[in-house]
Amino acid sequence: MIKRLCTMMLIGLSITSVVLRSRATGRQMTTSSKHQADLILGVLEDIPGDQAGGADFRAVRAIFQKDGAEWRSFPTKCASYLDLKSLPRFYPKGMAWTIAFDGRDLGEVQAETPTEFASYAETGIERITSHGEIPTVGKKSPDYAGFFSTTPVYRPLVAVSKPNFSDPDQWRRAQPSPDRVVTARRQFQNRFSKASNCRNPDENVPRLWKYGDEDIKMNKAYSSRDDRVLIELKLTGWACDGPLGFGDAFDGQWYFVDPQGSVKFLGSDMWLVDAGDYDNDGKSEILFSIRGYDKGGYRIFYQDFSRSAEFVISYH
Repeated sequence: MIKRLCTMMLIGLSITSVVLRSRATGRQMTTSSKHQADLILGVLEDIPGDQAGGADFRAVRAIFQKDGAEWRSFPTKCASYLDLKSLPRFYPKGMAWTIAFDGRDLGEVQAETPTEFASYAETGIERITSHGEIPTVGKKSPDYAGFFSTTPVYRPLVAVSKPNFSDPDQWRRAQPSPDRVVTARRQFQNRFSKASNCRNPDENVPRLWKYGDEDIKMNKAYSSRDDRVLIELKLTGWACDGPLGFGDAFDGQWYFVDPQGSVKFLGSDMWLVDAGDYDNDGKSEILFSIRGYDKGGYRIFYQDFSRSAEFVISYH
């Protein structure tokens, strides 16, 4: 008998028999900072078709549950493909989700977890059962499709089991002050004291490359109302004949810089999905989408970036 060895990351949480019903009408936010029972965070995704020419479909992926002061990931790791049949019992059976983006309530969808997940990539997926319009933001793009997929899909949007959608920290795209960029760049150089590059794609021989400040590009940056900054840096000028690596210096590296100039490395292979006070404690959480080699998922940062949690899936 094959043992089902799915790694449980929700110690002490029992949601097997929980069916969360629709919230009462009226969608005003509350301001209580008390723990909210059954608080679950998900993402409304547009899932690329699993076969050539297959149609994409909309679904909500349950990713984190609030456990006291901490966000805990739902289980994703399995010993074998057969574990996909047992994994859904650790997820909520049904949910009414508030869909949010940029501090705004975009609407509500209802969804149900299947009796088994169809693949590793669909771990946590709930099929939408409501018949109303499903919220979207912007146009379809392959940038949101995941590992090596070229199918254009809609942007992922945050889904919350309670109507918590405000962004009290007011995170916005920004142009940081030069000193903040310099601070982050120094950390980047400390992480990547050495880098390799090719002279040209015809030779295509990676060699040790001594890069300068001008080779470090600020790809994106965000700031909050209290002058905290998120900066994504990466090397430019890739000259080899082949794809860039995942997680190396030519890939985006994210740093958090506080008003005092302290800097913290957050991770690579990811992009910022949204910011919001999803647990209603008065401070915004930051949610990133992971896009690594043969993997996807999400990272959440909270408690002023002192804490984080990760939901990771593989595609094969």
